[in-house]
Formats: sequence, structure tokens, C-alpha cells
Amino acid sequence: MIATLPQTPIEHGMAGASLLADIILGKYLYHLPFYRQINRFREFGLRLPASTIGDWYEKSVESLNVLYKLLRQQVMSSEYIQVDESVVPVLDNKKHKTRKGYEWCVRDGLTGSLFFWYDRGSRSKKTARELLGGYRGTFQSDGYEAYEQFCGTPGS
Repeated sequence: MIATLPQTPIEHGMAGASLLADIILGKYLYHLPFYRQINRFREFGLRLPASTIGDWYEKSVESLNVLYKLLRQQVMSSEYIQVDESVVPVLDNKKHKTRKGYEWCVRDGLTGSLFFWYDRGSRSKKTARELLGGYRGTFQSDGYEAYEQFCGTPGS
């Protein structure tokens, strides 16, 4: 009789949690695009196609979405938050070059917890409304005009 295999982070997948964490950290902490990570893995004798890395990454991020939602809920329930948007280069696959996009950072001013928000790279007033529309408390931001819509409204 053969013992049952332990549960893996990705159903029917062969990648373990440490490999998946390495791929995610490589991308976000060390700014390594997948092709560089693939080359690094190849140096260790591990040959992984880009489609496999991309699939593992997508499924890993999907499973982490539950934690992201909890973190966002926790930060947005704070009495005081800080908000800022920053430029990030976004790859346009059709034009094969980067364009300017925006990622929003929302920080709990009391605990220091934070989360990032990316809405197709937009910096619009609509995006600010989607991000902060239900917030009840005090928020601190720079003078960007998208935040003006919240000035003087009760509870914000």
C-alpha cells in the first residue's frame, strides 16, 4: 500500500510552498522577471518553462487573495489611514514597451499595516472613489486632486 501524498499549495501541482514563495519574492522583492528566474533555476539544473512559472505564480497569487482581502479590511477599518499613489512601469505586450501606471498604497497610520491597490494602473478620481469610497475615518494624503472629492464629506 502506498501512503497518500501530502497536500500541495497548488492542486495536482508538483511545486512546494518554498519554491512558490521564491518565485513570488523574486518577482516583487528582488524585481526579477520570470525569464531571469528561469535562468537562475536552470543554473541549478531545474528546467522550467515560462508557462509553468506563470501558471504557478497565478495560482499562488489567487490563493493569497483571501489574506489580501483580510488585510485590506483590517487597514480600512482603522480610524486613520495614509494614502499615496506611485508611478510603476507597466509592460504593454502589444507595443512591447512600458507605459506609466499607478499603484496606490494605503497604510494604517496607527499600526503601520499596509496594502497596495492596482486598478489597471489608473490614477483617476473614479479609482480613488473605488478605493476610498466606503472609508469612514481620517485619511492623510498629498495634494493630488483625486482626493478633493472626499474633503468635507461626513465620516471621511
